[in-house]
Amino acid sequence: MIQIRNLRVQAKHVLLHDVTLSLPAYQFVCLVGASGSGKTLLLKRLLNRLPDGMSSSGEVTSEVPLRRGLDIGYIPQQYTDAFLPFLTMRQMLRDTYRAHKRKVDQPHIDHVLRTLELDPVWLDRFPSELSGGQLQRFAILIAVALKPRVILADELTTALDPVLTRRLLDWLTEYQHQYGATILFVTHELGPALHYGDQLVLMQEGRIVETGTPQMMKQSRHPFTMTLMQAHRISLEERKSSCHLSYP
Repeated sequence: MIQIRNLRVQAKHVLLHDVTLSLPAYQFVCLVGASGSGKTLLLKRLLNRLPDGMSSSGEVTSEVPLRRGLDIGYIPQQYTDAFLPFLTMRQMLRDTYRAHKRKVDQPHIDHVLRTLELDPVWLDRFPSELSGGQLQRFAILIAVALKPRVILADELTTALDPVLTRRLLDWLTEYQHQYGATILFVTHELGPALHYGDQLVLMQEGRIVETGTPQMMKQSRHPFTMTLMQAHRISLEERKSSCHLSYP
């Protein structure tokens, strides 16, 4: 379990306000909020990667030591940050294993390649030779290469079509169960969070508004949660009318 207590991040102004949150082991936790609500900033603090000029107080603890790359897999929203322009995808994977003195797990890589619909031929391409959607999927592959026990995923489905999005989230759920992992999935969409999340955490303006199971959120009387649920229902109706894939 990762425990966050009274976490505050500030620059000229307070950006995260006394965030207290538990991330239980073996849970798929969805952090939901609009752009600018503090979701990405919270992830960066968990990784000790706050931008220059920001400071923090409070504490983040875990039951066992967590090492980035080996125990924590991070999938950034700006997925291009995951790559070096002069290395191919294969070289990036090789260096990921070497950095932690691990042997390349080819069966695991092959399985993730199939799941993400990545052609193995693309392993020998440089970032400039791949599309945005392909790069985003390779960022996911690199993040899970070492089978980390914690995955921090920041808007990882933004460049993916609905069918591949659902396939990826199905696979992340399988990964969570197979490896006993904790998934922290950051999203601005309530639909996937309600469908896949064991626990939802709603954020607004740097504060946690409400936490609970999907069923609790559906029954919530909190004004912010009710507004999100209403917007979700409207979105569902619009998608159904246009025959797009949607979440129940």
